[in-house]
Amino acid sequence: MGIYTGVVYPLVLVVCAVLAIVGLATLAWPRLHRALKLITPAAFVAAGVQAVTVVALLLTGIDADMILALGYLIASVALLALLGIGRLGTPEAAAGDPDPNRPVLSPLQIARVDAAAAAIVAIALAVVSWRVYVILETAA
Repeated sequence: MGIYTGVVYPLVLVVCAVLAIVGLATLAWPRLHRALKLITPAAFVAAGVQAVTVVALLLTGIDADMILALGYLIASVALLALLGIGRLGTPEAAAGDPDPNRPVLSPLQIARVDAAAAAIVAIALAVVSWRVYVILETAA
């Protein structure tokens, strides 16, 4: 349990804070979109490390509500699908879809969509991680 509370949970919170700050900064200055693209994989790594750690803790016999903890863990991984969602508006993505009403976004719009999604995901991931932390701490 100590590795989760001492290393993994703070790692997730730091990644969420950086992702939120860069996401909000990209909303103001879309030129930071490249930096946002570089930081996004860190969220995947942090969520992956958290998932592996929590599953390992649950399998080692910690007396936590397994269904609730796994539900929040699945939610934290599912949130990651929203990162980089602006890619769905690129001309390449639109060319692959025969729907004539599919929007094609400008690079500025793609940067803003990605930035807003990053800020939302960062906040939601921090809240979900906090809930997992509370569940595990209550069981310990």
